[in-house]
Amino acid sequence: MARGKRASLARIVYFVIFVLAVVLLVFLIKNKWNVNAAIDDMLSLLRLK
Repeated sequence: MARGKRASLARIVYFVIFVLAVVLLVFLIKNKWNVNAAIDDMLSLLRLK
C-alpha cells in the first residue's frame, strides 16, 4: 500500500506544479511577458508578498 500512497502523493505534487506553471503563464501574458511583474502579481495573489 505504501507504493500507492507514494504514487498519489507524486500525482498531487505534479498537479500543484502544473497549476502554478499555468497561473504564471497567465500572469506573463497579462503583463506582456514581463517576468518580474508576473511573479509579483502571482505572489500577491498567493498573499506571499
